[in-house]
Amino acid sequence: MMVDPVTYNIPAGLVEAYRGRSLVVRADHPSEIVRNLPPEASADISYVQLLSVGPEVEDLAHWGAGIPVDVVMRNPPSEFTQLYRYAKLLENHPVRITVPVVAGFGSAVKMALALNFAVKLEVSKQPGPDLIDELHEVLNLYLYRPTVFQPVEFFHTLFLSFYGEEPATLWEIQEENPAHFRYVTDEGDIADPRRPPPAAAVCEANAECAGCEFFSRCAGYFKRPDGSYDCAGVKTLFGALREAAGELRGDVEAYAATQAEVRA
Repeated sequence: MMVDPVTYNIPAGLVEAYRGRSLVVRADHPSEIVRNLPPEASADISYVQLLSVGPEVEDLAHWGAGIPVDVVMRNPPSEFTQLYRYAKLLENHPVRITVPVVAGFGSAVKMALALNFAVKLEVSKQPGPDLIDELHEVLNLYLYRPTVFQPVEFFHTLFLSFYGEEPATLWEIQEENPAHFRYVTDEGDIADPRRPPPAAAVCEANAECAGCEFFSRCAGYFKRPDGSYDCAGVKTLFGALREAAGELRGDVEAYAATQAEVRA
């Protein structure tokens, strides 16, 4: 039997209709998750997604032990103080906070990491200079703060890609590649991705993409929706990740060489 390679992001009320497929199950309130997901459906679930910050989470804390929970923020500067209430979920669930990259989002990232939550950065708009600066602050926090133990995506997977010199693209990391991720509306329709990957011809025609040293990992991600967007700031993020990965790889190799000499 052919395995469906697609993960479907569906509302909680459609769980039965998509039984047997890889699922992300979303809801506005934790009670919708508890009510609509029977124990036998848990094997299909990649994670559940709460679309608002604030609803009481007590019921979810004792439901579906081990199933990851993703909490989607809408207004990080005003909502980040509410993240404390989700700490109780960590007793039974891995927890990730999805933080939109808007002015002031760094405070929410810092709070989430302090509470030992993983983080995903949602880049729905092409970042201007101020947001690039704030992204660098978060990147430095992820790379160099010794008290940070959880990943910050998309930085984490790109860092590992540079370290291991292995392929990875932002479309996959951000779960926006329509070949592998589909969004099902509340009405049950399969919607187009929010930012469909640009056709190869579009990227080839774009001079900046054609000559970009990071194209194999970006794959035109930051050229959506405006193809004339200047990626100079974004490239500094890629460059910082590549440099940090190279430094770590060099340190590991030097340590291995030293240990080999000691054993010789």
